[in-house]
Amino acid sequence: MTHNTGHACGTPDGSHAHGPGAAPYPDFAWDDLYTGDGSDTAAPDLMLLAPAESLPPERALDLGCGAGGNALALAERGWRVTGVDLAPRAIASTRASACARGLDDRVELAVADSATWKPETTYDFALSSYALPPRGPARTATLAVLATALAPGGILALGEWDEEACDWGAPGDLATLAELTEAFTALGLDIVRAERKVVPRIQHPSEDHAVIVIARKPHDTLESAG
Repeated sequence: MTHNTGHACGTPDGSHAHGPGAAPYPDFAWDDLYTGDGSDTAAPDLMLLAPAESLPPERALDLGCGAGGNALALAERGWRVTGVDLAPRAIASTRASACARGLDDRVELAVADSATWKPETTYDFALSSYALPPRGPARTATLAVLATALAPGGILALGEWDEEACDWGAPGDLATLAELTEAFTALGLDIVRAERKVVPRIQHPSEDHAVIVIARKPHDTLESAG
């Protein structure tokens, strides 16, 4: 289910009180994490955004955008960004921050579950910043959405907490490097870089262990031959 809100300063529709993507997460109220007014829009994750620096600013996707820190940083660099999140208040915060920064003409937003959202175009850069569903059908579908959304030659940057190093999280909540690289390879992407790193925890004065995967969607054989 998708509720498109259009450009960031469009009038929101409040009909989805708990987010249309809430079904895969019945025990967690994601909306409660967000203020909805933009005050929770965090600084961007510069490490995950770094691969976009080598690309001309075209169209970008932030799947699981939260309060919009990464999406707005891309918009400030000239990208036209689609931000998707299942929490309506996350999208409301992204919208408020985009409007405050004069970026509403570069940001389109949708309240949607990452596992079922259908891209209407392709993207030159796609981002998933610590936003994957737990391991299972929803995660598998979300990874497929990311791969499908990429244009030929497009780059994907994904960060997730490292299941093999973190001492928190329920089984299946976090991810392994092997799991992600194998999934993206099976989806037809080329792995550019895959590593385990200690990274800052956004909005927390601490560090934790992450897996970072940078992948590229190859041009098809006929296009490459031409």
